[in-house]
This record gives sequence, structure tokens and C-alpha cells, in this order.
Amino acid sequence: MAARDFERQFVEMVEQTRRHMKRQADRAMILFVLLRLGLVAGSASLPALTAFADRRWSTVLAIGVAILAGLDTQFRWGEEWRHFRSGQLALERYRRDYDHGIASLQAGRVSSELNTPADVFERFYQSVTQYLQVEAETFFKFRIVDWKAPAPGT
Repeated sequence: MAARDFERQFVEMVEQTRRHMKRQADRAMILFVLLRLGLVAGSASLPALTAFADRRWSTVLAIGVAILAGLDTQFRWGEEWRHFRSGQLALERYRRDYDHGIASLQAGRVSSELNTPADVFERFYQSVTQYLQVEAETFFKFRIVDWKAPAPGT
């Protein structure tokens, strides 16, 4: 009975993680789109603003565009969006594979390697834990910008 409870809890944990990744992907997508819209609109309007006699607005907008470009470089919401969306989709695929394996066994279609529900769960567990391990190892990589050391002699 404890094994069934663990399976049920693990499947629920995978579903919670998938929902969390979806929320994070949606948030990052909104930030990415808003940032890019601000960059495009600001950059496109700069030439028109420089034609006016009063250059204060073009200076303020140029500073705003520079700040938005810096935010884009630092936080990289586009990469975060792709990262979380791919995680969400991977967990959905693992869950579909698990559901398909259980349904196949119930329908009497036994594959050579998956003969019991425990075998199907074990493959699901291994796939998810391996994915989450890779995810844990690379969690901060998309947030960190590499600083290049100056070339010798410069």
C-alpha cells in the first residue's frame, strides 16, 4: 500500500511542478513581450524625437531604451520563458507516456520491457528524476551573464 501512496504522491508532485513551470513560463513571456515592445517602440520613436528643437525627450527616451536593453541582457526573460516552457512540455510528455503505459497494460498490450504497472511507474520515475536533476544543475545558468576577462595586453 505504501508503494501506491508513493506513486500517487509522485504523480501529484510532477503535476504541481508542471503547473509551477507553466506559471513561470507565462510570467517570463509577459515580461519578455513587454520589454521587447518597449525596446521597439522606444527605438523606433528616437529618430522622430531628435528632429524636435527640444532634445530633452529624445535624451530621456534614449536613456530608457538603454535601461531596457540592460534589463534584457541581465534578466534574459526570453531565455527564461523558453526554459520553463520546455520544462513544462517535458513533464507533460513524461506524464502522457506514463498514462499511455498504464492504459496499454489495462488493454492487454504488454511491451517486452514494461510488463507491470510497477515497470511503467519505474520508467516514469527514472525519466522525471533524471530530468529534474539536470534542471537543478542548470537552474541558474540562464540567469548568469558571463563576464569576459580582457585580453592580455589591453
